[in-house]
Amino acid sequence: MQTDKNKLNIIGLTAIVLSAMIGGGIFDLPKDMALNAGAAGQIIAWLFTGVGMWLITLMFLSLSQLRPDLKTGLYKYGEQGFGKFTGFCVSWGYWICECFTNVTYAILVMNTLNYFMPGYFTGGNNWHAIIWASVIFWLIYLIIIQGIKKANHTGLIGTIGMMVAVIIFLITMVCHFNGHVFITNFTATHQISSLHDRNLGSLTHQVFKTLSVTLWAFGGIEGAVVLSNRARSQKQVRHATLLGFIACIILYSLASLLPLGSNSYGNIARMASPATAQLLTNAFHSPLGHVIISAGLIISVLASWLTWTMMLAEMPFAAAKDHAFPHCFAKENAQHVPVFSLFMATCVMQLILIFAHFAHDAFTMMYTIVATLTVPPYLISALYLIKLAWQNKLPSLVNNPTLRYRTLLIGVCAALYIIIMGLAAGLNNLSIAVIIYALGIPLFIQTRHEYAPHQPFFSKVERYFALMIVLVAISGVYLLIR
Repeated sequence: MQTDKNKLNIIGLTAIVLSAMIGGGIFDLPKDMALNAGAAGQIIAWLFTGVGMWLITLMFLSLSQLRPDLKTGLYKYGEQGFGKFTGFCVSWGYWICECFTNVTYAILVMNTLNYFMPGYFTGGNNWHAIIWASVIFWLIYLIIIQGIKKANHTGLIGTIGMMVAVIIFLITMVCHFNGHVFITNFTATHQISSLHDRNLGSLTHQVFKTLSVTLWAFGGIEGAVVLSNRARSQKQVRHATLLGFIACIILYSLASLLPLGSNSYGNIARMASPATAQLLTNAFHSPLGHVIISAGLIISVLASWLTWTMMLAEMPFAAAKDHAFPHCFAKENAQHVPVFSLFMATCVMQLILIFAHFAHDAFTMMYTIVATLTVPPYLISALYLIKLAWQNKLPSLVNNPTLRYRTLLIGVCAALYIIIMGLAAGLNNLSIAVIIYALGIPLFIQTRHEYAPHQPFFSKVERYFALMIVLVAISGVYLLIR
């Protein structure tokens, strides 16, 4: 049994949310956004994303308040709302999503190190990069098995280092901001060869193209919810989620918009990753800018890497305790770390990392897959909130009709936003996501065989749901091959 002293407080939980959300994504955010939108499109995209992610934040806050008894949030919302198979799918999909997230971080770290050793870590996914990233994976594994609390102290130090680098970058961009440069080709609908600006299409098209980037950026907003079982109170979980959202929307929007006051979006889009390093180098007229950002990025990504590894061990662990994952995933060590779940996650990440070697643009491919895999767990959480409000069985809702209608509105609006994000991912990426979910079905069957060997593996509704996943996955394989 964990004592209250060993659990995470508001500072630790907020650091987890910030580390999981900001990670290393902010350091290449100016380039990722400039590839898809100009200043006007980015402003609209951040407003749209801010509203949408605020709805998702409210969704998690509402679920945490209505059902504080449900620990490790996302999995329990799926299992309580729609049965064992749905709960398993959420746990499996989110687990694999987090594994892809950590591989994305690995590629980003190795690509950044390539600046200091040119050609040695090209692309972040050559064999040198794969070997050294693998070493870091297993070192992080060894850190976390010493205990969640100790690991979070390490992550907190990394989060502070990340914030220092980000603040230096933002202050520098403010000092070099030029309003005339910012409004030049404001809508990004003109081609200006001298600035390397392309016509990026209508504003609607630009905003839609940025959605996968912004969804990747806000991935991790559920960090405190996922680790709520390790928190001192559910109230602190809600506060950490809210603080994390506010900090991130401010930092993200500034990081992508301020550079447009000193460089055209066309020039930023052409910069090598991480773009913030090149922007700071240009501003300082010195390699010192690249060193500051590279150091901050490496510290930041390692902190996020650690945070996401802690998070990804929790979901299968909680599911196993509820008999929705094989019982071996429920094994803990003396420090209350789900050691088998953590070990298997590290093995899965190792496998994904090897496959990443064969990708042309590994970083973009990885973060796009992550953004797509995030959609189903978020959507199921939104549907569960709608179900709670619709059924109106909880005393807190029965006795407060205003709260019930507010909860229903939050659930419906959050679900609509999540569906839009899913559509923005594109057919190919959605196909990959469904294939990954289909690959988990044999594990669910094995789980049911362990805990209920004399009962059907699926209920009648679940049978059709599983069949639909398999059929869509087969179609997805055909689509990708073609």
